Amino acid sequence: MTEITAAIAHTPIWVWPLFVLVLYLGARNLTERERTPLSLVVLPLVMLGFALVNLVANAADKTLVIPAFIFSFAVGIAIGWNLVPKAVAVDRQHGTIRVPGSFAPLLVVIAIVILRYIIGYSYGRWPELRGDPALALEFSATGALLAGIVWGRIVRIGAIYRRA
Repeated sequence: MTEITAAIAHTPIWVWPLFVLVLYLGARNLTERERTPLSLVVLPLVMLGFALVNLVANAADKTLVIPAFIFSFAVGIAIGWNLVPKAVAVDRQHGTIRVPGSFAPLLVVIAIVILRYIIGYSYGRWPELRGDPALALEFSATGALLAGIVWGRIVRIGAIYRRA
């Protein structure tokens, strides 16, 4: 238990408001909401930013990491595409989209927060792991998959908006 307490105690103070913001963005998806297409892109941009940080946060050779990142992001997009609720409604007159509530975005956001914390803790506790190609591959591919899920949802919602 002291290891967990020490990890939390040594977490930089700026991390906590960032976690709260990201969780807030994910929790907004629990209820039906009417949004503009532009406002729906905020969460995917944040998630992509985290995924790119995962990609560059290590000193490992990127020869395998970048293709794995791209592949995982593409798989995530396919998964996210299929997680869009069927009852998405478009109001062209007001330029809005009504999206039913879903737990999927919040679960993905929680997974990304946990992943980022694990990455930060691992690299902070054992700096020599920054050069480990297997760990870099795992962290980058996982972050890309999660970001891809969020992007897949937004791409499908955008396609529904364009077709309406």
